[in-house]
Amino acid sequence: MSEPLFRNGRFVRLWAGQGVSFVGDAITMVALVVLVVDLTGSAVDVGGVLLARLLPTLAGPLIGVVADRLHDRRRLLVAVDLARAGLVSGMIFASSMPILYALAFLLGLCQTLFNPTIRASFPGVVGGGDLTRANAVISGTFSCALAAGPALGGVVVAAAGVDAAFALDAATYLVSAALLASVPMPRPPGGEGGAGFLRELTAGLGYLRRTRVPLALVVGAGLLMLAENATVPAEVFLAKQTFGAGDAGYGALVGTWGAGMIAGSGLMAALGDRARLLVWYLASVFTAAAALAATGAAPFFWAALCAFTLAGVCNGVDNVSTDALLQKQVSGPFLGRVYSVLFTARTAGESLALLSGGLLVEATGPRATYVLSAAAVAAVGLFVLSLLASSGRQAAL
Repeated sequence: MSEPLFRNGRFVRLWAGQGVSFVGDAITMVALVVLVVDLTGSAVDVGGVLLARLLPTLAGPLIGVVADRLHDRRRLLVAVDLARAGLVSGMIFASSMPILYALAFLLGLCQTLFNPTIRASFPGVVGGGDLTRANAVISGTFSCALAAGPALGGVVVAAAGVDAAFALDAATYLVSAALLASVPMPRPPGGEGGAGFLRELTAGLGYLRRTRVPLALVVGAGLLMLAENATVPAEVFLAKQTFGAGDAGYGALVGTWGAGMIAGSGLMAALGDRARLLVWYLASVFTAAAALAATGAAPFFWAALCAFTLAGVCNGVDNVSTDALLQKQVSGPFLGRVYSVLFTARTAGESLALLSGGLLVEATGPRATYVLSAAAVAAVGLFVLSLLASSGRQAAL
């Protein structure tokens, strides 16, 4: 019988470390934007700093090779957390935009290295425990931090200034490093060994291309980010112009998605490994399409809020299902590389969505943007289903 998740001290410490650093990340994002505005007052610089933090993600497939080559992932994770603590502390002393750009870029590089490595470590940390529930707990914690962190960051910045916010985030990285240092992590199964960096990169991409279920999930994740996040630029116009709900209504609309994600993660945590993950994944994608269409077509604002909440629930379910399926399906020596491609696909999809969504709103209006997003999500679901059908493995999942 497997060990109950919350009696697994390894997982509890990893979860606690991730939780505090998630909150710290959200606080720093607020403080960083405020600092840039104080220094230059330029919206272009705000966008530039955020882009600098995002750019290293595009090198994810290269960094994934590093995650898979290391025999001691724990040392890497601790070193990255310590580096992030130092970089965030450096923002306290940053007095010019070039320095902030460099620090933001290096923070993004650290995150690009950390994320696939920690996700690839989950199976070893959880052991024979409930991997679906573990992913749901981490995902729900991230969603909570994403919802509460910016508000907390605003309070900290208003009460104590941006330097205090950066110091607090640096402290969360130190806490995370200390907790991770105490987590025994089994060595990952041996991969190509000394095959060479480029050969290992090629082997990882080749593995992903040959394994249809992980390929479908990775491609689907990027396309879903593109399709779903096209609604982000439309949210403010739907709430304020279409429904006349004002600023409070806009905040409520944005908040319902986050609340739905938390609920979706909670649902998957309750189901755990009893869930047929592929069934839940596909159901969440097609239900999200219907919910987004209902949001755009809603006759009343309360109906739009309910539909958008359901779409958020579906997002929480598909995120957890994707993570758990990858960790169960991908061979250990390739897990870091597959995850790095996943994060790159999601980042690329999100970036393109913000641009395309803005163009859609300008061309068609907010209601039509939601309906078009829904159609795109449904199309992604059909595409993923076709890839999975050709693999002949649905019954096993």
